[in-house]
Amino acid sequence: MKIRMDGRKKKICFLAAGIILALVIGSNVVKSSKGTPVQTVAASFETVEDRYTEEGILTAGGEYRLVSEVSGPVKEVMVKENDGVKAGDILFTIDDRDLLHEKSLCESALAGYHAKLEESRIGQVMTSSPQEYLDSIRSEVLAKEADYQAAKTLIDASQSLYSAGSISRIEWEKDRASYENASLAWEQAKSRYEESRRFLESLKAGGIDETTINGRFYDSVEEQLRAQIKSQETTMEQLEDRLKKCVVAADRDGVITSLPVKDMSYIQAGETAVTISGRGKIQAESDVLTSIAPYLSPGDKVTVILQLRNQDQMYTGTISQVYDYAAKGTSALGMDEYRVHVKIDMDEDQTLEGKEGYGANIRFTLYQGEHKLVIPSSAVFDLNDQKYVFVINNGKAEKQPVEVEYRTASQAVIKEGLTEGQKIIDHVDSEVIYEGAKVYAGS
Repeated sequence: MKIRMDGRKKKICFLAAGIILALVIGSNVVKSSKGTPVQTVAASFETVEDRYTEEGILTAGGEYRLVSEVSGPVKEVMVKENDGVKAGDILFTIDDRDLLHEKSLCESALAGYHAKLEESRIGQVMTSSPQEYLDSIRSEVLAKEADYQAAKTLIDASQSLYSAGSISRIEWEKDRASYENASLAWEQAKSRYEESRRFLESLKAGGIDETTINGRFYDSVEEQLRAQIKSQETTMEQLEDRLKKCVVAADRDGVITSLPVKDMSYIQAGETAVTISGRGKIQAESDVLTSIAPYLSPGDKVTVILQLRNQDQMYTGTISQVYDYAAKGTSALGMDEYRVHVKIDMDEDQTLEGKEGYGANIRFTLYQGEHKLVIPSSAVFDLNDQKYVFVINNGKAEKQPVEVEYRTASQAVIKEGLTEGQKIIDHVDSEVIYEGAKVYAGS
């Protein structure tokens, strides 16, 4: 009897183990058929604020550096050390002849492109085929080459005469300008001819009828010329801005305490040219990383934090200037880094007298918005210059394009592509999450 009972117990144990094993296998099969469990989050409206804190210093019209914003030969220094200056007084000028020469070349190129655009339009009406138009450009290339060769002969002779002191620098620069204009005109003509020729050949190779070829060819020529015109106009605007900066003026009242520019024959953009000292309104200054500078603009509010008697004192101010160039420095880790100088006008109703030279932490607000649709940054990924998230559709991961308005280390503000409450997959950097992967919401 005892032996039979032991056998039954064994059978019962085996049966129970089999049932448990079957349940485990069945559970795994079910999970396997469902796919990989993923963490999901819902898009929600929140208030978003992103801040950046950098070290800075308070100034009170004490000493401040005035730096050159363009590079070039120093033409004339109008002040000397210990001179009193007013805001707007011209301190020194930079020789702008090279920039004027660049502007002249740019103007010539721009005029040439406008003329070619008009010629293309006339050619489309007057010629019977694009080939005739190409032949006219080819003739122009030969003419421009002849002009270039003549200008080259002239500049070679001019260079020898200038080196020997037989002609003035102005005469030599005039010949050099003629040579560079001729060289540029020849290169433009060659480039336009080759681009137009290749495009016409590609149209013919496609077996397109003559009428369609004519229309597409002239549309392509005009598109090229309009793009070149736009590029030259942008270059002109940049040159005009640099020309204005060749005249350097004081931006506040004060006394010249240092004048490095007087000993310079050539100044680089970013070099300190003048130091001015004077009592005035309280300012804060800081140098921010180049990755932060694009988010800052004059007029932005900032918080300046001073630690006084082991307590943080909060003050407010407004950004007055963000320099449009970066200065090279060294990070705490000994690596090269570039920073942009920022000036801040402190609010006048605050008692900061006597705190000139105090170090401060300056808190910049990079982004601020209320009722913004937000998801975790870890849910967003980039593919071919487009941002996406993954949603679960019929048990599979499916990418969905979104437009991100702003992104912090932890949050992404969604401008378009999602609605409130819509669930997406988080932590999409996992190898098991990809387009078409079998997934389900789980931990």
